[in-house]
Amino acid sequence: MVLGSAAFLSRYFDKTEYGTYKQIMYVFTTLQTVFSAGLPGIFAYFIPRLSSAQGKTLVNRFTLVLGLLGASFSIVLYFSSTFIAQILNNPELSTGLKIFSLVPLFTLPVMGVEGIYTALRKTKSLSIYLIICKLFNFIAVVVPVFLLKGSYKTAIIGWTVASFLIFIFTLWMKNRPYVTIKPELVPNMYKMVFNYSMPLMGASIVALFLHSANQFFISRYYGTVVFAEFSNGFIPVPFVGMIAGSVRSVLMPLFSKANFDGNMEQINITYKNAVSKMSIILLPLIFFCMFFARDIMIFIYGSQYAVSKTYFQISLCKDICDILPYIAIMLAFGKPKVYFYMHLSAALFIWIVDAFIVHFHLHPVYIAVASSATQILMVSFVYFYFNYFLKLKLIKLVIQKALIISIHSSVLLTVIYMIRNVYLNNIDYKLSLIICGFMFCAILIATGKILKIHYLESISNLIKK
Repeated sequence: MVLGSAAFLSRYFDKTEYGTYKQIMYVFTTLQTVFSAGLPGIFAYFIPRLSSAQGKTLVNRFTLVLGLLGASFSIVLYFSSTFIAQILNNPELSTGLKIFSLVPLFTLPVMGVEGIYTALRKTKSLSIYLIICKLFNFIAVVVPVFLLKGSYKTAIIGWTVASFLIFIFTLWMKNRPYVTIKPELVPNMYKMVFNYSMPLMGASIVALFLHSANQFFISRYYGTVVFAEFSNGFIPVPFVGMIAGSVRSVLMPLFSKANFDGNMEQINITYKNAVSKMSIILLPLIFFCMFFARDIMIFIYGSQYAVSKTYFQISLCKDICDILPYIAIMLAFGKPKVYFYMHLSAALFIWIVDAFIVHFHLHPVYIAVASSATQILMVSFVYFYFNYFLKLKLIKLVIQKALIISIHSSVLLTVIYMIRNVYLNNIDYKLSLIICGFMFCAILIATGKILKIHYLESISNLIKK
């Protein structure tokens, strides 16, 4: 749905107006990391360790805390809008942020619902909730712009209305599993939770600088037009984030409970199965997008964003790392301090590198390369840490199959891409993309049987779930 609204708005707005809209989203998501204070992750960690009655107390109290943080976020965003606009070198941003400033008030209290429902193993209800919220948000943003022929301000007002209605719906969802349960006090609850979340808050603040570096430097030093091109290209493939995020949400409470009970043998099998299934589905998709990045960018955003294809290809390298769900495991083992120091080192590295790129007036694509390379280095460090300090040989469980799938997909796509350039070069790019997609799927599934990789079965299981 987010990609759908971006596809519509990027065609409707010019690059300057669309760039301003994307800058507002960038400021919001960046500061949200700080103001959420690491609290949304506590539900998936603590609920498996508490009784239902104690879980209700935890959910109620920290939903209120998140509400107070959301109110603070809205106030800060409103009064700092002019300062932020000056930093990002876009005066129009000040007005947009003031209009947008109510959104955090409604957004922060709804955070954590995914952790609650995955910890309680109510993933079907969670899926329905997420679909409803994303669909409503899409309609609220896109329809007013289309009907009223509005500007980016119209889209922001629609976003605010959607946030309020989703806020009401989510409060009901958070309370739903505990309706018949009487709350019970949790001994030393605030101390216990903040001991866990404070390092996460520190990591969140550091992550603010880590993940905002590329967008800050491009926005300030290369302008809103380049920022629009970068923002549309440097995105994860939607299915990657959706599937990988779901697996992370499920693994965290499972690892937390397994570590608490001292039973790691079964969870290793669960991890291997989860990552193997993700690899079978996502790696071919990532490699297909990498080979046909230009056509995909034009298909989604229009020909004016064909230049975004390089950013998209670089981002896809980072997406491969998302198949390895390291954050959930690290937090489940109660290692938020390691998580913090890792992000601190990465943040210092990326800001120095990006400053160097800007100082020497290099092409902005190098900023994207630096961002993806940093993410890959972080994942490499984490699995080194798992292997030598936690004695978790997780990477060995999945690396062989992932390599086979990657090589299999790359070889087939090289052949298909060559066929496309010779025989399909003169037909419409949409038809060419569809033909190549069907050709790739058919050959992948057929040849996968020889390699004993059951692509069709994995996709079928995903659809059923």
